[in-house]
Amino acid sequence: MPKMPISEVKAMLAAEKANALAAMSAARLAEERADAMDYYLGDMRKDMPAQDGRSRAVSTDVADTIEGLMPSLMDIFAGSDEVVRFEPVGPEDVAAAQQETDYVNHVFMQQNGGFMVLYSFVKDALLSKAGIVKVWWEEREEEGRETYYDLTDDQFALLAQDVAESNGAMKIVAHTVHDVGGSAGEHGAAN
Repeated sequence: MPKMPISEVKAMLAAEKANALAAMSAARLAEERADAMDYYLGDMRKDMPAQDGRSRAVSTDVADTIEGLMPSLMDIFAGSDEVVRFEPVGPEDVAAAQQETDYVNHVFMQQNGGFMVLYSFVKDALLSKAGIVKVWWEEREEEGRETYYDLTDDQFALLAQDVAESNGAMKIVAHTVHDVGGSAGEHGAAN
């Protein structure tokens, strides 16, 4: 499958966003959403004002129905170990598809609180006729320091090679060699 140009993806997303915003800002839909929230909260004053001499008890059928549906819907969307599953195209793709499945599920469910994202999305969809999830990523560099002990010369050579191939992303801050007697010297120094 050929790769879609970024400009085409941006144009497609802009059109979808415009359609979504136009639908969401429609006055009729906004009024229906306000009414749905009133019904959910048991506020019926707009449609059924209280009458003198009558009970002021209000049924919360809308809230009861939504809250009753939520466990079943959440079980459908988030009730298994795999919220997302990648299928291999051919036999050579089986391992990659499993790795992608594991990674995306970890990122969504563990790193991004996927259960609560889905819960809010489904509840908004039931209550407001539209469930919306905002998705983004941040590109940032994280610095870390690693300390290695008791490396053999071969292991240090491999580490130094990785550092050299990192194009400046990694650097060796300090390196000390200890001889068997316990004295320290700089790498390459004769002790």
